[in-house]
Amino acid sequence: MLDVAIFAALGWEVRAVTQALSGLEAGDRPGTWHGYLGDGASCAVVRTGMGPARAAAAAAAAPPARLYVSSGCAGGVVEWLRAGDLVSATSVIRLHRDGQPAERLAVADARLTVWAAGRGFRVHAGPVASTPTVLATGGTKADAAATGALAVDMESGAIGAAARARGASFLVLRVVLDEAGQELPIDPSLIDEAGEVRVARALATSAVHPGRWPALVRLGRQRRRAERSLRACLAVVLGGGLDALGLPPSAAWVATG
Repeated sequence: MLDVAIFAALGWEVRAVTQALSGLEAGDRPGTWHGYLGDGASCAVVRTGMGPARAAAAAAAAPPARLYVSSGCAGGVVEWLRAGDLVSATSVIRLHRDGQPAERLAVADARLTVWAAGRGFRVHAGPVASTPTVLATGGTKADAAATGALAVDMESGAIGAAARARGASFLVLRVVLDEAGQELPIDPSLIDEAGEVRVARALATSAVHPGRWPALVRLGRQRRRAERSLRACLAVVLGGGLDALGLPPSAAWVATG
């Protein structure tokens, strides 16, 4: 059994993880990699693609691990969170399509937030909502905030459910991409199956609707800021190994480590 499996939806989110690992190798299936934390603990990385259905399928196909980690970007739903801010979930609130809470998933009581703070990273701790649809308007984000969540993503609910089914611990580390009052200029039809923007189609759409350019430029800047923040934090956290993630060494790891 692996020590850690980390799930991320998008290419830049995956890169933020893999760049923090040593001994990185491609996995047996497309979109998977294997490597090691700073203390030598084993780690699988899985690119899920965007959305709960893809995340559930990817988590079901992933190898068993003691800890599942959902990592990547999120939308801020409280006014004081800014692009690039980091959030560690204290619980995950799964939402129905109508925005109503379906269930609350427990998250491991890890020391990640305190551990990161001791190394210069402020990670906000609080509930994260997980939704089956993109929350592209300030109104839908405000509805998510009413559940008590700090931020919202689309994959953590499915990954947490898979962790629960397998008896694995579960953590969420997300970086804010879009902010609470910010409306997203991206039409869902512009997102491909891997969760990446179809650049040519986006450019064509923006040519027809030039008023979207300022919002697209702003989102691009925020994406670069979010990637830098997540990459820097993961480099320190994953470099710290199991201790940073609040996971005790396995018996096998102790014997060989």
